[in-house]
Amino acid sequence: MALMSESMTINPAHLSDSDWAALRAFVESAKSRGEVVDVSARVELLSPAEVAKQLGMSRSTVLRRIAEGDLAATKVGTHHRISLAEFERYSHKLMRQMAEAKATDIEAELFGE
Repeated sequence: MALMSESMTINPAHLSDSDWAALRAFVESAKSRGEVVDVSARVELLSPAEVAKQLGMSRSTVLRRIAEGDLAATKVGTHHRISLAEFERYSHKLMRQMAEAKATDIEAELFGE
C-alpha cells in the first residue's frame, strides 16, 4: 500500500464557500483512506521585498515605512518580516488614501476648488 501525503494551505480570513467545500472534501478523502489530518496555525510572514513587489514600491521605501512606524514588522535575526495581516491593513490604508486623494482631485476639477 502506497502512503499518500498531501497538504493544503488556507487563509481562514478569506475562506469562500468553495474553499470550505474543498477543505471538507480534503478531510473526507483522508478519512476514506484511513489517514490522519494534521491541523496547525502559523503567522504568514512576508519579506520587505515581497511587500514591495505587491505594493508596487521599492524595498527601500518599505524599510523606510517600517522605520517610520507606518508599517509594523518584527525582526527575525537581522531581517524584517511583516505579517500577512499587517500587510493587508497597510495595503487597505494606502488604497483609502489614494481614493481620498483622487476624490479631492475630482472635486477640485468639477467645482474649481
